[in-house]
Amino acid sequence: MPDFKSLQCFTELVQSKSFSTTADKLCLTQPSVSKIIAALEAEFGVPLLEKHSGRRKRSLEPTEIGRIVYRHALSLLEQRRALYQEIDDYRQVKTGTLRIGISLLGSNLLTGALFHYHQRWPQIELAFLEEGAHTIEKALLDNALDVGVLLEPVGDAFEHINLCDYPLMVVVRRDSPAAKKSALPLRALRHESFVLFTQSFALSNIIDQACRGQGFEPNVVCRTSQWDLIINMVAQNMGLALLPAYYADRLNPATHAAVPLIEPEIHWRLAMAWKKHQPPTPALKAWIGVVQESFGQAL
Repeated sequence: MPDFKSLQCFTELVQSKSFSTTADKLCLTQPSVSKIIAALEAEFGVPLLEKHSGRRKRSLEPTEIGRIVYRHALSLLEQRRALYQEIDDYRQVKTGTLRIGISLLGSNLLTGALFHYHQRWPQIELAFLEEGAHTIEKALLDNALDVGVLLEPVGDAFEHINLCDYPLMVVVRRDSPAAKKSALPLRALRHESFVLFTQSFALSNIIDQACRGQGFEPNVVCRTSQWDLIINMVAQNMGLALLPAYYADRLNPATHAAVPLIEPEIHWRLAMAWKKHQPPTPALKAWIGVVQESFGQAL
């Protein structure tokens, strides 16, 4: 297969019909152009330019097979140009996809960062996997995601940036006796009904383990992935909920109360994580920079 420089030389010669013009455009000497064309003909085993009897110089019109070679050469050169353009766009974060795993509980935290990222690199497609932290961690390990939100502590397989640290609150109806407490030990809730997140949420597993550590199994009446449904169930007196203060602070104080959970305190700590020892794509590098800016942390 001839190199691209030889193909470019041939196409330029066919277009300009001049050895001198081709040589000037490609910063070559005329003898060099002649040698390149001769080498092409030798490699293909066919004449590329017409040669009429009685003439000392060859015509600069392509032969029949020369015209076929010319068309293919143009196509190959265009493919090469397009390839390098895509590589350049990739390096300059002008193209590509960023695959982000976003926890259903915590997606609101990223709204500002996602907005700033899209403003700076609007050509990058954002593809979301909206699942619990367990599913996101597996997808990261399987290279199905570039980056994702995990619950801390983050495993050794990942680099990460801390996103938040909120204590869990006991969410009850405003008219509940528990609403008058200044704090509630977890053990004091052993006879209560719980409305919790599904077990695909790492936070749900942490709550289950904390209850067992206090000597009881939580009496779970419902598990759901929707935090607003949990709030509605609490309002209907189906049970209490344990929610991060980030969400508890957004409740209507006329209908709900949020009491600090103690003994033990349980914290909701999220991190933006990506695999170690794997070169990040330009799109991922750009996203890490935006997250660092948004959450005030340097690696």
